[in-house]
Amino acid sequence: MHHKAISKSEWNRKIAINRWNNISKKINQDILKKEEIEDYKRLKAKLLGFLAGDGGVYIRVDKNKDIHHSILFCPDDESMLNHFVDAFIRFYNKKPTIRNHGNYFRVRAASKPICLDLLKTAKFGTHEWRVPNDYLTSNILKIEWLRAFFDCEGYVGKKQIQLQSVNKQGLTDICNLLNKFSIHSKIYQYERKNPNWNTNYILCILRKESIRKFYNIIGFNHSEKLRKINQLIFASVPESG
Repeated sequence: MHHKAISKSEWNRKIAINRWNNISKKINQDILKKEEIEDYKRLKAKLLGFLAGDGGVYIRVDKNKDIHHSILFCPDDESMLNHFVDAFIRFYNKKPTIRNHGNYFRVRAASKPICLDLLKTAKFGTHEWRVPNDYLTSNILKIEWLRAFFDCEGYVGKKQIQLQSVNKQGLTDICNLLNKFSIHSKIYQYERKNPNWNTNYILCILRKESIRKFYNIIGFNHSEKLRKINQLIFASVPESG
């Protein structure tokens, strides 16, 4: 009986695939173990909120038909950077690369099993992100996700807290989630001047009581937004909305 000879490149490819399968299996086993521990789930909920706001999870096929899996996060605040990197390392046991671009940081990690785990848990992208309600099974997890998302997309004005997005469904999810903590919010529609641009939606927290509840329950990791909400809380906020 004759066996077909295997070329060196084919042999090396099989070795590489086998090695990757073993690494992937170990990563997935580690993730499953951590999913059973609430403190680790809090880290993942935070990562999901950050990536929905200022990041993304990408699968790209290049011209050679090689598939690339990457996680990208671009915070504009060092405290956010530190929270994301710490949670990412602790949950996924992988250190991402960090580049300082002056007014923002670019955090990137390449990993197929991590990408697939994140995409299995939540939706990302400007138009596609949603609150991952199936994962946020406790109030603690809901708070972690909300805080991280507001770190990225929240705006603290003189009389209100706002979120702006073209994703109405995502904002509606957040409005419903805030209601669970008795934080009243309202979504307004904003038509932009250029008819080719997407309609913007603005979620506003206007009531004094709701702003205080947001401050006490949700809050911020973002240092500048935390400073601003402190100012807002101790200023006179009229009842409205």
